[in-house]
Amino acid sequence: MDIAQHPARADPDALVESLLRPGAIVAAFQPVVRVADGAIIGYEALARARDQPEVSPAVWLEAAGRRGLRTEVELACLGAALVAGDLPDRALLFLNVSPEVALDPRIAALCARLPRHVLEVTEHAEVQDYGPLLDALQMLRSQGSLVAVDDVGAGYASMSHVLQLSPSFVKIDRSLVQGLHDDPRRRALVEALQAFAGAIGAVTVAEGVETTAELEALKAIGVDLAQGFLLARPAPPWTAVSTEARAVLAPPRERPDSLDPARLVADLDAAGDPAEACDVVGRYVSRHGGLLPSIYLERGGALRCQSRRGQWLVMDGLQPGSGITGSAFADGVEILVQDVSTDPRYRLAVPGVASELAVPLRVDGVPVGVLNVDSLAPILPAHLALVRECAALLDVRLTTLARSRAASSTLHHLSRLAPSLALAGNAVDLCETTLAAVTDLTGFDSGCVWSFDGDLPTAVATVGEGAVVLGGLDRADVVQFRDLVADLSSCYSGGTDLSFTVPPTHVLPRRGVRGVVIVPIRDGWRLTDVLALTSTTTSFVAAETIDAVEALCLQAGSRLASLRRVAELELLVHRDALTGVGNRGLWNVVLADATDPTGALEPCWLAAADVDHFKQVNDTRGHVVGDQVLCALAALFSSRPGWSVYRLGGDEFTLHGPADDDLWSHELAAVAAEAHDLLLPFGASVSIGAVRTVRGELQAAQDLADRALYRRKRQGGDGLTFDRQGDVRSSVLSPSV
Repeated sequence: MDIAQHPARADPDALVESLLRPGAIVAAFQPVVRVADGAIIGYEALARARDQPEVSPAVWLEAAGRRGLRTEVELACLGAALVAGDLPDRALLFLNVSPEVALDPRIAALCARLPRHVLEVTEHAEVQDYGPLLDALQMLRSQGSLVAVDDVGAGYASMSHVLQLSPSFVKIDRSLVQGLHDDPRRRALVEALQAFAGAIGAVTVAEGVETTAELEALKAIGVDLAQGFLLARPAPPWTAVSTEARAVLAPPRERPDSLDPARLVADLDAAGDPAEACDVVGRYVSRHGGLLPSIYLERGGALRCQSRRGQWLVMDGLQPGSGITGSAFADGVEILVQDVSTDPRYRLAVPGVASELAVPLRVDGVPVGVLNVDSLAPILPAHLALVRECAALLDVRLTTLARSRAASSTLHHLSRLAPSLALAGNAVDLCETTLAAVTDLTGFDSGCVWSFDGDLPTAVATVGEGAVVLGGLDRADVVQFRDLVADLSSCYSGGTDLSFTVPPTHVLPRRGVRGVVIVPIRDGWRLTDVLALTSTTTSFVAAETIDAVEALCLQAGSRLASLRRVAELELLVHRDALTGVGNRGLWNVVLADATDPTGALEPCWLAAADVDHFKQVNDTRGHVVGDQVLCALAALFSSRPGWSVYRLGGDEFTLHGPADDDLWSHELAAVAAEAHDLLLPFGASVSIGAVRTVRGELQAAQDLADRALYRRKRQGGDGLTFDRQGDVRSSVLSPSV
């Protein structure tokens, strides 16, 4: 909050004009402090008029609004915060922005110049349309900005407003903090806000703390952060916390007083499976302000996420040695990184993280997982003791649970779906079958499978109406999806819309997507395809469901590799080695398939082609040039969409295509003319005989096309002749060319 206690002594309208001059606005900074131990995790920048600091910003902002200059003045306030430079110890910079400023296109460039920061959305009027505001905040979040809702509990900052904005920080208004220790009603509201913030993965900030009694009550409730005159008044950078406040906020020597190890043990004993035990510990650790735990267990050679608090995007199936978490597991040692910006192993799951701790979990001395903790401020010795104690207790429970694990209903569902993958006859059918199975498992409504040739993705199968969203993504976005899961077994939304703030998934919400699952498909260790599922109705997917999806994709990867190798072999068998078009063997397969009654009456055309004077080309120019002539002619024939081309041997070709209208005859005549120009420099030409027919009579049509070809040869070659008697079903016959 930024409300001065002094009355205005000057004309606010005149003051507004002066505020737009460079340097007219200066910033004071008030620390934002972690209640659990007194660590400063950030500073809020509070604007002041340099020449008249006694005038409340609320006064001159209101005056600026009357003159249509509020946005200009607010942007000037943000610019004033830049003068102080970087904050100490990677602390966060808290800045007030109105919805109007958040919508201004200039704010993105300004935020790009700021250090790690939080945008506090303030309101002087109710938001009428959240759509544009949410889009603007989404874009800013994708660039690294965090979002807070200011003044919760007062004015327009209703719970509906908080739900709409999905903030990382919930700032509790001074009106609820004042007298908290003596008012059970206020205390109940603050306790409810704390519980609500914990449920949505947000951090609470109590504003306007002025007495030690208020601070002690906030600490007992478990409020995460606090600011106010008791801790420090707004001042030039970078003021410390007052001695009076430090006495209340002294960090615990062993563990936070609000945490109860006996209760943790009891809750662990009640956990019925490893995932539930991990979630018990995750909830316990997250009660310590600013700590964001995630717990992984090894499954099938990868680290699978069992519990998380605060992470926006779940990077699941981490490979041992990947990231800080994977390195702690692979080496079996605890890793503490106090500044994640200096460690190349750090992987972004939520912006604003300062430190990360990874403690291996063990059963009978063997690493089986990792208890990982992100923190918004440096991790203190008390945090280390807390996390180590939780890891040791979880080790004990995991050892007990390892002896018995019940099969889940999801795995039974998986056993029903898995056999369908074995029935697919080709790669496309397999991808479509896999998509149908995983959408059935997850309840997500759409999906796509991309195959990769280097960095060129191709959508080989889609399902659902929303597949147009995935199919319409830029190639670069799809490549980023692949790179995101290159050393994972999956990546999926964490249950809130914030999941899409972390690149590259930030491109999805603008297209109406609420939930996503991205899974690599591998041929052994080689990533060949990527499967993505989306939902327009839900953003949550259970961990055991992800296990089942990955199992299907693992089976699909193995089967897909086999089908593609078979297809490659068939291609080699049925392709002419010189020209790359179909060979006589493939043409015989086509003739055999044509006897199938299905589609027997489909209209089509067939042509026989033979190079005139080809022996002369070989004799005078050599066989290398002769081969080049055949390749060029085959390429010309193959250039027409929908045409099938076969080299029957030597210089003989068969051409085949659909004949739904008469355009085929004109196109064939055009190709004959182009072939004339192509072969003329070599002293050769091509004779073509063609007939219109139906699919079921290709064998007879081949004889008719050959007869037309020989008529053309007798007439001197170099052209196209249509058979005039071959199609009794059609009276439309093209003349000889």
